[in-house]
Amino acid sequence: MNSWKLWIDDHKLICAILALILLAAILGGYFLYGRPALLRSKYKLSYREEILASAEEFDLDPYLVCGVIFTESGFRSQAKSGVGAVGLMQLMPATGLEEAELLEIEGVTEESLAEPALNIRLGCNYLKKLLDEFGAENVALAAYNAGPGRARQWLKEYGTKEDGSILYIPYPETSKYVGRVQSARGVYQRLYPELVGQNGEK
Repeated sequence: MNSWKLWIDDHKLICAILALILLAAILGGYFLYGRPALLRSKYKLSYREEILASAEEFDLDPYLVCGVIFTESGFRSQAKSGVGAVGLMQLMPATGLEEAELLEIEGVTEESLAEPALNIRLGCNYLKKLLDEFGAENVALAAYNAGPGRARQWLKEYGTKEDGSILYIPYPETSKYVGRVQSARGVYQRLYPELVGQNGEK
């Protein structure tokens, strides 16, 4: 035992280097294997085929759709908000029924709006309309959360940045919502790089 202590005392620099190498290996293993696994348990990807199909139909980034679903409902198909929004993409019944009519989908009722494939398709169509109207992604997301009328009002009152994004969002909840969706989209891009490959180049 004493000989080991003497050896360590004589080779402190080597021991320190070996300790750093071991720590780097442990941390590297965590970030390579452990952290992605933990993140995947939080950022689940259910309804993959439905997301890909609707993203392709409406020419949307599937990762953006994932970000909206994660932020809106946490991928819980039966989620319902206090104001009555339903399903994965938290559609208000009036909005969902209007989008169904525009897409000429027959037989849609308030009760059926929470069905995953239908909810995703209607939500994607609505999101695409907002992106087409407002251009900038953060304005469209603000409109998705707070309503297009408020987004138009904010654009009129506060103007836009050079890239067309809204200069100021006065609702803290909506401002946080936009950031959460964009952050979640980035996480899904890192965790599921194969998603775009399945859906073709975007």
